[in-house]
Amino acid sequence: MIGWREICSEFLGTALLLLFGLSAIVINFSPNSPMISLAPSQDMRRLLTALLFSASATVIIYSPLGRISGGHINPVITLAFFRLGKLTPKGAGAYVLAQLGGAVTGTVTVALIWGHRASEVRLGATVPGRAGVWPALGAEAIATFLAISLILTFIERPRLMPFTAAAAGLLGAVLTYSTVRFSGASLNPARSAGPALVGGTWMSFWIYLLAPSVGALGAATLHRHHIIPCGKLFHDAAYACHFKNCLYNRHPEIYSPPSPRPE
Repeated sequence: MIGWREICSEFLGTALLLLFGLSAIVINFSPNSPMISLAPSQDMRRLLTALLFSASATVIIYSPLGRISGGHINPVITLAFFRLGKLTPKGAGAYVLAQLGGAVTGTVTVALIWGHRASEVRLGATVPGRAGVWPALGAEAIATFLAISLILTFIERPRLMPFTAAAAGLLGAVLTYSTVRFSGASLNPARSAGPALVGGTWMSFWIYLLAPSVGALGAATLHRHHIIPCGKLFHDAAYACHFKNCLYNRHPEIYSPPSPRPE
């Protein structure tokens, strides 16, 4: 059963994701930032931001926080695992609330650290690009579908499971860079909710709730007949797992997790 240890880890992990990711946006795009002269190309700064955002998520998943909670740090990852029977309704709800609370905490911290520079970039709020609402909706749904599909594909293969976070981070960087012009590149309702709630930027916010959820449910539905050993993105035997039907716990003779950490 999911407990306070997992919930608090998910809260802190999401807060750190927003702190690092939104700080990258401030550093790379606030008008008076030295990065404007160091990297005049917006495309270069977009790529750098995508890499930093994705790298932050990868590090958090592999950290003790991610090993305790499973490293979801995204409500639609939790939604996908709930669809696949790895979380109870109560556990999934607690995770989503922790992620939203963490996102708000991370965004408030960014506002306090960067002050007016954070305001100049609207706290990193995600809004549709010049193409409008429907391309933004499509970009978010497709990108999230691809990201969740990759995660599930790696998790259902125990030999690939240790590389899930790294592969998802690489794909996440590509998807973020590819969709930023259309939607601002969210793929994560908590990532969009933090700046919206703190900064009051609600422009087409429904897109960032609906599209990632549809994409995640689509990916989970395609994998519903597959064997998903665990609801963690990285299962470490050194950290207790309280997800439903964890096959690493139930059948250790078949599902052998990797060594928890290098010597």
